[in-house]
Formats: sequence, structure tokens, C-alpha cells
Amino acid sequence: MSQADLLSVLVPFTAMLGIAALLLWLYSVVRKARPAARSMRRSLRRTRSLPLWLRLLLPWSGAIVRVVGPRLPLTLRQGVQWMLRRAGLDEDLLPQQFVVVAALIPASAAVLLGMAGVSGVAHWLAALLIAALPWLWLRDAGRRRCDEIVRDLPLYVDMLTLALEAGGALSVALRVATERSPDSVLRRAFQRVQGDLRAGRTRAEALRALGERLDVPSVTPLIAALIQADASGGSLAAVLRAQSEQRLNERFSRAEKLAMEAPVKMLAPLVLCIFPCTFLVLGFPILIRFLASG
Repeated sequence: MSQADLLSVLVPFTAMLGIAALLLWLYSVVRKARPAARSMRRSLRRTRSLPLWLRLLLPWSGAIVRVVGPRLPLTLRQGVQWMLRRAGLDEDLLPQQFVVVAALIPASAAVLLGMAGVSGVAHWLAALLIAALPWLWLRDAGRRRCDEIVRDLPLYVDMLTLALEAGGALSVALRVATERSPDSVLRRAFQRVQGDLRAGRTRAEALRALGERLDVPSVTPLIAALIQADASGGSLAAVLRAQSEQRLNERFSRAEKLAMEAPVKMLAPLVLCIFPCTFLVLGFPILIRFLASG
């Protein structure tokens, strides 16, 4: 057999072996990646209440969290934990996870800005502004949650009061109120209280856990009054009725305060935006006529 015939046989055979090896390697990679993909899908389903940008970055920060998380200062973790609990995200997100994701965003933005040709002071100012966005979002999420709780609390307490005055126990009143109310932070919180009661926790323990989860000043006196009435054997309906009236007065006072603050908040847009535009619209024709006559 000549050398040309031997090469004509070996080259296709070597190519077939190479393709088979490549296919086996791809198969092994896919098999190893399937558990990671399943865990990522489970993580995304578990964190469905988180925003999209946080859900997308969270699975890729696991290795960094394992290295950096234990080295974070305790005060930083406690502060972030308080902010997450205030926003209602403490059960879906660890404080070290949020810190790592919040650091990954400006780092990625700095790299992208450098690749785009942005340099100097503008580069670092843009990175600093982007670094502040996750923390501003977390603060605003906590404020929105507190505002929702303050807004819905009087109505929810009224529903509990009506159920108690109709002769039902607290567990029955909680079930009726959660079934008749729309989906909200308070509804999910009181559903958790029902779960704690069914799990065997005492009423005082379940109510204290509720106050720690909500962490809103308007809820603290309500929880304290309910625990005191339950310990002394007093009427829960009367306590809830008084708390409902107090929460309504607080909500009305808060609405009056916001209404009085509205003109002050409108002053800056008026001076910076509306007044200059108005003067420009009124003064431009006068200027054109003046220049034409001159």
C-alpha cells in the first residue's frame, strides 16, 4: 500500500476519532452542567419576589459570597439585614449576597465603561452613581413596604375586629380576614401567624414574631396591646377597636402632613423647569420682533 493510500485511510479515521472525542467531551460538559442549571432554576423560582436584575446576578455570585461573606464586618451585615427585613426580603436574600451583588454591579459597569472609551473623572463618577443604585433601590423598597402596611393596617384591623365581635376566636378572625382581603404584605404576614399557631407556637410568640418581621412603628403598639390583652384575659375586640381608631387617626394625620408638604416639594420643579420654560415661550416672540424692528 502506497503512502497516499495510507494517508487517505488514516485522515478520515483520525477525523472521526476527533469528532467522537469532541462529542464525548460535550456530553460530559452537558451532564455536569445539568445539576447546576437545575439548582439555578430552583434558585430563580425561590427568589421570584426579587427584582429581575437581582435574580439574574444572584446565581453567579455564589463563589464570591462563600469567600467574601464571612469576612464582611458584623455591623455591615446587621445593617443590611435590617434593611432587607424592612423591605421584606430577609427570607429570600442573605445580607452578604446583597453586598456582593451590589459590588458586582459597579465593577461590571466600570469595566464596560472602560471598554467603551469613557475615562477620567466621568468614568469614576458614573461608576459611583451606579454603585449607589442598589442601595437606593433597597431603601425605597423598605419605604414602599412601610407605606403599604400603614395604609392597609386600619382596614385589616377593622376586619379582625368585626370577626371577633361576631363571636369568633382570634384564629378564626385571622382566617376570615386573610380570606376576604386582597393580596398584600399584611395578608401574607398574618398568614404566617396562622402557620405559626398551627405549628404549636403560643399566641404571644406568634405575635412577637409578627412584630419583628414587619418592623413598622405603627404595628408595635398594636402587637403590644394584643399580647397584654391576651395575657390579662381582656377583650381582644375592644383592644382592636381602639387600635383601629388610633391607626385611622394616624393615617389621616399622615395624609394631612403629605398634603402640606406637596407645595414645598413642587417649588423646585417650578423654579427650575416650569418658570424658565414659560418665560422662554413668552419672551422668544418679543425678542424676535425686537430684533426684526431693530
